[in-house]
Amino acid sequence: MADALKPKPKPAADTPETRAWLDYWARRPLPVLQSTKAGLAGFAGKGESARIGDIADLVLRDPLLTAHALRQINGRERSSLAADVVSIESIVMLMGVDAFIGQFSRLPAVESLLLPKHAAQYHALLQEVATARLAARLARDLGFQRYDAHLDEVFATALLARIPRMLQHLAPGMPTPPADAAVPMTALARHWKLPEVCSNLLDPEHGVEVQRGEIQRAAIRLAEHLQLGWWQAPIGADLQLAGEVLGITTAEVWALVRRALLDFAHRDWPYAQIFPPARWLAMLPGEWPKPQPKAAAAPAKAGFNELLRGLQAAGDSGASFNQIMTHAIRALAEGAGFKRILFGLMVAGQRSLKTRYVFGAPADDPLRAFEIELGTPHLFSKLLLKPQSVWLNVGNRPQFEALLPRGLRQAAGEGDFMAMSLFVNDKPVGLFFADSQGGALSDAQYAGFKQVCLLTGQCLTRQARRLDLGG
Repeated sequence: MADALKPKPKPAADTPETRAWLDYWARRPLPVLQSTKAGLAGFAGKGESARIGDIADLVLRDPLLTAHALRQINGRERSSLAADVVSIESIVMLMGVDAFIGQFSRLPAVESLLLPKHAAQYHALLQEVATARLAARLARDLGFQRYDAHLDEVFATALLARIPRMLQHLAPGMPTPPADAAVPMTALARHWKLPEVCSNLLDPEHGVEVQRGEIQRAAIRLAEHLQLGWWQAPIGADLQLAGEVLGITTAEVWALVRRALLDFAHRDWPYAQIFPPARWLAMLPGEWPKPQPKAAAAPAKAGFNELLRGLQAAGDSGASFNQIMTHAIRALAEGAGFKRILFGLMVAGQRSLKTRYVFGAPADDPLRAFEIELGTPHLFSKLLLKPQSVWLNVGNRPQFEALLPRGLRQAAGEGDFMAMSLFVNDKPVGLFFADSQGGALSDAQYAGFKQVCLLTGQCLTRQARRLDLGG
């Protein structure tokens, strides 16, 4: 009973120190990264011809500019019917491209405030920026797995979660900075009148959209722990929590996170002085995956070119459809090194592709009798919209696997394959398919595959024109 009568301590955001800290940063524009200023300058003068999506992508790489833009647009005077604005694209449209670029490109640069005098703080700030970017990427990918309808909200909120730490690192370069105060982002978001959803997603005590908030905070914690190395103990707990919320296994969550890390390391890791991405790569126990068969060697240049000349000569001499296709398949097999080749011909009036020519497939190979329906949209029906090709490999398999025609993977088996539409007189007539029966394919093979398919289309077009002219 005595404990119940004790006065409750003031929340962190209600002490004189934290109020002074909040007021100080509320009165000042936030600086932005020099790379952001340079990027904004590149849009100057383009007016409405500038793509709003490109501007938004640039802003969302800079947590400080994202926070400043959201603070400004949501702090404006508005009617009771006006809604919170979370999307950066919406802010650009509300302000207008020229006004947005003109106003925010004049913000001070982080580098001008901290360098060279405060190099350590600058380094620490960059680390916070990189961690925020990673957190936003993970939050978006996990939200996509949850079919979240508002991925811009989870992305922006995760990007802002470390803003208080960034402001502490900025303070040494600011005039008369306040003393450091342990202010949570939720308090800062309320003080800046940021969209309510930001506070809700970051506040573990908030009772609305509990699962969405759990995924959000798990992504933010994962980004922080992964900076210290994939072996950190808390990572497993966050993976398990995310799996329970998403209804998938911990291993599936970890696979999703690894894909995000590898893509992030390739596309969004501009600071060599921050922890190297290698500390993210988990060397898990268990058997190593078996290496794929070695890709076929690049075709001998002279032999391949000789086969191409034979195909060209067949087209020039008025050879038949069958003769031209024989030359094309020989060039793919002997010149480009494909082990299995198929040409599917479009069946008039039936909206389907049926196997017409097959090379390298035994009599019991299901690919010999495979038929592809074109009535529903899939990867091959899209290829037939114009002359174009695809190389499905381990790098893009997650992107394209779900788009394959029904039954193709079962008929074709695993491994890389290449496909390209064949056009005659600007009309689709069929599609080439080639693989190495489960093995990997090479860049040289892809180049040769496209070259043969394009030349075959040219030869058949010349043949069709001769027939039309009665030659």
